[in-house]
Amino acid sequence: MSDIPEPSDSRWSRAAGPLVLLLAALSFGAVAVGTLIPSETERELAAFAPSPEQPDPSTGIPGIAIGPVPVDDHTVATAPPDDTGQPPVGGPHVPGYAACDGVAHPDPLRDDDAVGAMERGAVWITYDPARTAPTTVAALTANRVTDGDHLFMSPYPGLASPISLQSWGHQLLLDTPDDPRFEQFIRALSDNPYTAPDPDAGCAPGGPDR
Repeated sequence: MSDIPEPSDSRWSRAAGPLVLLLAALSFGAVAVGTLIPSETERELAAFAPSPEQPDPSTGIPGIAIGPVPVDDHTVATAPPDDTGQPPVGGPHVPGYAACDGVAHPDPLRDDDAVGAMERGAVWITYDPARTAPTTVAALTANRVTDGDHLFMSPYPGLASPISLQSWGHQLLLDTPDDPRFEQFIRALSDNPYTAPDPDAGCAPGGPDR
């Protein structure tokens, strides 16, 4: 665990080709005697799966910022706009939540709605549109986010880094989703029943707002 890391000076090229994501984490390797053998990448990611013995495996991710979060009470007033360029990772919020069952929102979300989704155990992927190639956004949408379990994405102008991942009480700044820590964060915290205040509420639109 550490404080939020300083962003690097590198920038993604807008002419970059489609992203090669860590989809090996979702695939398997060679077949031996009719049995699928997990790939090395999948074996490594398995270490980040939450369990009663390891409720928060994200503590092993270098550079992650983890801290206590204020209570998740619902409030009657919208929180003031956040102009710090840093997405929230929890706290009091108005009722409601952003759809987080594998949805790539094309426009910025209200912070309150994103917090409501993270309360339910979702991982929020944000990107700075000024430093993220459209091809990168399209590849993330099609190959990683769409129909993902407890996962949603939206632009967040002014981020401290090109990519920022959030879940309840957790944040990780990255230069690119090719970074192995991108998938480690999602594996450790998406639908993690030990780190989210209301993991049983569900992410589909129209679910109970508790």
